Parts: sequence; C-alpha cells; structure tokens
Amino acid sequence: MRLWPVFACLLAVLAFPVGASAHHHHAYDSDEQYYPGEYDEGDDPPVEWPGDDDGDLPPGPVAPQPAPVAPDEPAGPEWPDEPEEPVLPTVPATTGTVKGKTAMLRTDGKAAIPRGAPARVRAAIAAANQIVGKPYKWGGGHARLVDSGYDCSGAVSYSLIGAGVLGGSMVSGSLARWGAHGAGRWLSIYANNGHVYMEVAGLRLDTSPVGDPAARSGVRWRPLIGRRTGFHARHVVGL
Repeated sequence: MRLWPVFACLLAVLAFPVGASAHHHHAYDSDEQYYPGEYDEGDDPPVEWPGDDDGDLPPGPVAPQPAPVAPDEPAGPEWPDEPEEPVLPTVPATTGTVKGKTAMLRTDGKAAIPRGAPARVRAAIAAANQIVGKPYKWGGGHARLVDSGYDCSGAVSYSLIGAGVLGGSMVSGSLARWGAHGAGRWLSIYANNGHVYMEVAGLRLDTSPVGDPAARSGVRWRPLIGRRTGFHARHVVGL
C-alpha cells in the first residue's frame, strides 16, 4: 500500500500556521441593502466594482468613463407662456360705491358696491364686506352668525342672509340643492358636498385660494372662475 499521499496530507496539516483562521466576508451586492434609496439621487455616475471568483474584496473602484456626447437636437416649437392669474383692478378703500353694474375690489380687500345692481345684490355685497378678512374656521358661521372666522358655507350663508334671501346658515351640500338651477345673472352659487363659493356682480366670495394671485386663504373677494368641474350651479330666482 502506498503511504505517500497520506504522508503528504500530514505534512500539509503540520505546515498550517497555528492560530490562523479561515478568511471570509459577507458577499453583499451593495450598501443599498442597508440604506435603500440613498444611492439613487446623486449626480455622479455609479462606481462599478470588478467582480472576482474567489470572493476577495476588489482592489478599488474603477474610474467612471465619460458619457458620450449626444448630438444637438433640432429646436422644437416654441410654446406660448401660460396665462397669468387674473389680477383685479382696485379702487381706493374710501370708495363705497361705483357706477355701473360691476363691483370693484377696494385696496382694503372689500368690494365697492355697484349702484346699478339690484337692492338684494347690493345688500349681499355689503354683508360680505363685514366678514371679508376673517380667517378660515371650520364650522364658522353656523353655530352663531357673528363669528371669529368662517368656513366656505358659513361665509356664503352670511352674505345671503344679509341680502334677505336665506333664513339661516346652510352647509355646502344643502346649498348645492338650494334655489334655482343654473347660474344667475347677478348672483351664482357653485356648490358640492365639500365646498361652496359665490360669484356676485363680477367678484367671487370664497375661502379657497384657487385663482387668487396672492394665494391667500380666509374669507376674501377673488377673481371669477365660473363653475368648476363637480360643482352644481344655483341662483336666487330673479337674480
């Protein structure tokens, strides 16, 4: 029996240094396994590490190669600039009324009342002027008419009550079914189950900053926007 292979193996075991341990490491693909998503937003191209078969760490990163330069694309059509938000012309805060049938925004945020409008329209504007500038307050104007703030339906209700066409405050879903169908000549209410605003004599009474150049919230006169998608148009008979 040949003993040389056994003797060679014994020599190899005796030659292994005492205390040496087998070298190993965890073969993770990248640090993204620990911090997902933090390596996706950089401006530099990702560093590629060369792979090897025995699992040892690579000597270092490979320098990224410059990206090929794409040829210039032909110039496309020039699109017109988006229209700016409408800006209402203003009159001095001391102006109480104006000629004609269109209300004018005053520099203090209130509305100058058009003398050519019907009495109930003028009264609706005058009532709204009393609460213009009040902050938005959920439920404001419902538990009590005079409140520290108003929500959308509370503000519209306050104006209609002041005009003598509404007996008490209503929520937006009820105002969506109140009055006559469609927009009115002088006064239009646009409502759904979540919001309501009113346009009267050229101005919009609203708590939403939609269409407001200053993006302000609270009870304010704002530019007209008409009926938005999902809103019901209602009006007071005769107005």
